[in-house]
Amino acid sequence: MVPLLIPGLTELFIIGLNFAIPAGVVGGVGYLVRRVTDSGTDERIEELEAEVEELREDRNS
Repeated sequence: MVPLLIPGLTELFIIGLNFAIPAGVVGGVGYLVRRVTDSGTDERIEELEAEVEELREDRNS
């Protein structure tokens, strides 16, 4: 643990943790909110895939 012997490095590490922990919590909450609110995207993807299939059939006919 030689790098921690540099004066001020320990304090900088603690300050970094004080910024990283709240940022991680806010990022995690944001990620969970996006996952919950984007639940309808699967249905939309299925609709678009069906439409693409119809267009391919029309083009081939």
